[in-house]
Amino acid sequence: MKIAKGALVTVGIVCIVFALLGGWYNSTTLLGSLSGVFSDLVEQHDIPYFYVAFYTMSAMCLLCYAILLFCGVQFLRFRTGVFPLFVGVLLFEVAYFFSVALMWMMPHVGVSVAAATGVANGGLMFQAYVVFPLWAPFVSWWAKNRLSQVTD
Repeated sequence: MKIAKGALVTVGIVCIVFALLGGWYNSTTLLGSLSGVFSDLVEQHDIPYFYVAFYTMSAMCLLCYAILLFCGVQFLRFRTGVFPLFVGVLLFEVAYFFSVALMWMMPHVGVSVAAATGVANGGLMFQAYVVFPLWAPFVSWWAKNRLSQVTD
């Protein structure tokens, strides 16, 4: 039981750290866009849908970070009822990541989406560096099952 609690705490802490890092990253890029940092890029390369793509992707990422933060706090409280939400947000992030890459090939908007991808989705890279969406669901699932065996 002690190992299961430690595993759940670890996943919870990592969730919170990645949510905060991703939120920090996106908030700095959003503040930069509001101050006109990207305006030369948009004009110079004729990418008219950059801001629409950038704000949409940033909103999606911020929503994911908020859910990760919530799940991380719940895991620290040993509340495993959020497990389906946690797995769902990680699956969404992976599907989102690949679907955005597919959008690069779309005529008219593809170049704008490609240009916005790096600055809008950079916060997700913290998770990618340690392949968090691959191992975290399994570790939290194992910990959830172990903890439920003890309480049953």
